Amino acid sequence: MDFNIKGFHIIYYKMYKTDFIVRYHDIENELVRRLEIRLAAEAAAEITAAIESVFRNAGDHSNENIVINVEVGGNGDSDDDNGNRGHRIEVVNSNRTKTQQSQQIAAETAEQQIESQEQEQEQDEAQGEEQEEEEEYKYNRKDITYICEKLYRDELLSVFDAESIDDPKMDEGIKAIFEALIKNEEFQTFLQEMNGLLSDPSTAKTETELANLKRNTDYLIFITLFSQQTFYLTHKCLCEMLTLGHVTPEMMDQLKKRTLKIFNISDKQPEK
Repeated sequence: MDFNIKGFHIIYYKMYKTDFIVRYHDIENELVRRLEIRLAAEAAAEITAAIESVFRNAGDHSNENIVINVEVGGNGDSDDDNGNRGHRIEVVNSNRTKTQQSQQIAAETAEQQIESQEQEQEQDEAQGEEQEEEEEYKYNRKDITYICEKLYRDELLSVFDAESIDDPKMDEGIKAIFEALIKNEEFQTFLQEMNGLLSDPSTAKTETELANLKRNTDYLIFITLFSQQTFYLTHKCLCEMLTLGHVTPEMMDQLKKRTLKIFNISDKQPEK
């Protein structure tokens, strides 16, 4: 590298917090995962209730004993953190006489009444807590978007030690980071590759237009690196650059793939 790592770190450390851990992306993934599990469980419960209702309304017109068991989430018989179980729909169908069915139903009803009386007190005590937990957990995708957008903004300000987007520390920090990026070999290569994929030099008629095209494309890429869709990876790359003086190929590859996905372009080198 053409600069001293230690001195480079001292200059930029105060402007960018390399010891700050960006978490908004991981939190978003976890919230989405839990939401999908809950929605799947609710859908399974609705399906089960609908199926049971159909056969219950059939009454004496059916001589089949139907046992329906629907479990959602996880694998096998193991429970996950939310108490959801493996997905299985089991239907057991056995032909019996109406008399046998009536006897079985009467026995099951009596047994259920006894169990209900024994459990009624416990259910009443737990009902309040269960309702509270259910209400807290029933967030939706709009809530997740709002929460994670707020987290992203807060964490972006935090790495620059800024109080708001208008804080002078924000402007000074971004300028310093941009200067550091264009001096870094890995990011120089990254910008060149992305420029070739995002812009067409043949559209520039003069050297000035070509220079403006490159500068504008670099600016677009830089803004994208600090967007919510990419910043969680950019931060890791910057931390490596500012502390080690270089960025590992694995991190640069992740950043490149993410950036290409945002622009919806394939990783193909432009024809010369």
